[in-house]
Amino acid sequence: MDVGQGDSVLVQAGGESYLIDAGRAEEGPNIVDFLRDRGVRDLDGIVVSNPDADHIGGFLDVFDAFQVETVYLSGDPKGTLTYNTFLRGARDEGSDTEVVRAGMRMEWGGVQADVVAPPTEAEGGLFSETNDNSVGILLTHGAARILLAGDAEAKSEEYMANGPYTGPLTLLKVTHHGSNTSSTPLFLGRFRPKVAVIQVGADNSYGHPTPETLERLRGSGARVFRNDEDGDVIVTIKDQEIEVAVTRP
Repeated sequence: MDVGQGDSVLVQAGGESYLIDAGRAEEGPNIVDFLRDRGVRDLDGIVVSNPDADHIGGFLDVFDAFQVETVYLSGDPKGTLTYNTFLRGARDEGSDTEVVRAGMRMEWGGVQADVVAPPTEAEGGLFSETNDNSVGILLTHGAARILLAGDAEAKSEEYMANGPYTGPLTLLKVTHHGSNTSSTPLFLGRFRPKVAVIQVGADNSYGHPTPETLERLRGSGARVFRNDEDGDVIVTIKDQEIEVAVTRP
């Protein structure tokens, strides 16, 4: 979804709906409208890939509008007011809360959802940087593979690139809004995305996506889409065919 400078991804499969991140607080009503337009009546799960405000701000509106069965978190102990308010909202909603780590496997409407980051305690536990503790989820549907890994930067990308889930991707939600500290050559070389979507706001103050990142993505052979230029990016995978539609052609 185009939520400006922030992340929000809706996954629909087999009659189930999952929302990964919900942009900044002011995007909440837009996200609720988008979900309703897509026929969402309740959410089987939400994933907080990262506890920063540009990933969790809109969830309070989502809780108000939809029943949310399960909340999946990295467990990063980020103590911001925004995050604590979100956690209270999840409690008030009555949702189950589950901390996820690499190696966990879920099924989302017949689609395999593997947690590929952050590391388990046995592997040394969380990284020192919150961005590197982003929840990474790899969706597999037949031969199609989709990687959603929040704001992962070089350390987390190296961890994923050296793990058991590498191989070509049908779709990559580009990590950390296309910043220069992500989309490393190692990561792109091990995952080789066909389609890459950058969640980024127009004229943002961070300079995302950086020219270097765009060059690396194109060099990897990916078709690049970005919210600031394309609006919402809707990817449909059926019978191993992939179709990409945008709302701002």
